[in-house]
Amino acid sequence: MAADLGPFPEGGKKLRKDARLEDVYSLGSIIGTGGFSEVQVATDRAIRHQCACKSMPLPPADSESKAERQARMAALREISSMLGLEHPNVVGLREYFVESNRVYLIMELLRGGELLDAVNTHGPFSEEDARTIFLQLMRGVQYLHSVGVVHRDLKLDNLLLAKKGDISCLKIADFGVAMKGSPAVLNSMRTVCGSPQYIAPEVICAGKKRDAASTDADLDGYGPACDLWSCGVILFMLLGGYPPFWHESKPQLLEAVERGEFEFADPVWQEVSWQAKDLVSKLLVVDPDKRLTPAQA
Repeated sequence: MAADLGPFPEGGKKLRKDARLEDVYSLGSIIGTGGFSEVQVATDRAIRHQCACKSMPLPPADSESKAERQARMAALREISSMLGLEHPNVVGLREYFVESNRVYLIMELLRGGELLDAVNTHGPFSEEDARTIFLQLMRGVQYLHSVGVVHRDLKLDNLLLAKKGDISCLKIADFGVAMKGSPAVLNSMRTVCGSPQYIAPEVICAGKKRDAASTDADLDGYGPACDLWSCGVILFMLLGGYPPFWHESKPQLLEAVERGEFEFADPVWQEVSWQAKDLVSKLLVVDPDKRLTPAQA
């Protein structure tokens, strides 16, 4: 099979060309799957250091299949979004390999599991613990936005703990639908992506307008504030132990999100301060221009 000549983001920065994956790393057990990707433990043969290896398809650049071209663009966009990221609350990319129409991303290994598992096991967190988690999330999001990256799929599943049960070290992971670009690009995004319970109203609206518009000029996009809505949902779930928007019917769930109607009706909220509820309310604002920024939150 002919070698993939790219092009690759930033001229192939962090792309290993001097060795094959199997010569550098020993792949072990699968620790996660999603879509067309899987994550395995990867041990550096030289220094015995363990990492995480995420692999996914990378179809040829000259493929005649639209689906394959889109899959390639998505994989390269994820790499582009992660290049250069270096922050205590963001999962970093060490290097990557391209072999046999697949790409292998070598990242730091976090053994604490998803924050979703912690919420499901623990139930609602105290305000003090929720604050510890949320401050780390805000620092990570503020950093990402400062370097021109919008995550677009922030959720409890994509927040990882370094050690099980230890909320003092949390990192944002999975940049599969993240967007990297200039302020002009990041304030005119139109792709509908994210998870229904966490997706911002303006992202849903962008999809409806795209379906109805005759040209791209008719479309209004959305911006980085979509991440802050997702953070509001996360904070609600940390304090309440359940999502602010829920319906068995996806269309009705998305309608509820668009309206931005939620309540602090469960008895669990009686123990939560008005300041914490006010913060949630100022993040779950339908108008993105009136939503809090990471610095304000």
